[in-house]
Amino acid sequence: MKRLIQIILLLFPFSFLFHFYEYNSHLSNQEASFLFPLFLLFIIVVGVVSRNRHLILFFAMNFLMTAISLIFGHFFIDDDGSWFKPFGRDVAIIFVSFFYVLGQLIIRGISKGIMRNKEKD
Repeated sequence: MKRLIQIILLLFPFSFLFHFYEYNSHLSNQEASFLFPLFLLFIIVVGVVSRNRHLILFFAMNFLMTAISLIFGHFFIDDDGSWFKPFGRDVAIIFVSFFYVLGQLIIRGISKGIMRNKEKD
């Protein structure tokens, strides 16, 4: 059960949801106030949960998450040139995915270091 939850969290298409929420907030003339706190929360949770995964599996799962986000983005988010300029919707999803994975790697490293220090004590 624990492994299934880890896989679900690693494959959760957060990059898609980030832009889906942001773009729909833009369309309804509202501020996307929960965007950054949720981004940080997901980075921390997924980084801590994935600390015991092999690095190759970690990158493979995040690559699949990015691919799933791109597929969902293609079907559910319009490629609005005025909102996603200058690069477009797909590059914006990949850009957010890059920082999402980078944040997970940082949290993962910090979490591993803390666990190692606890084991030494």
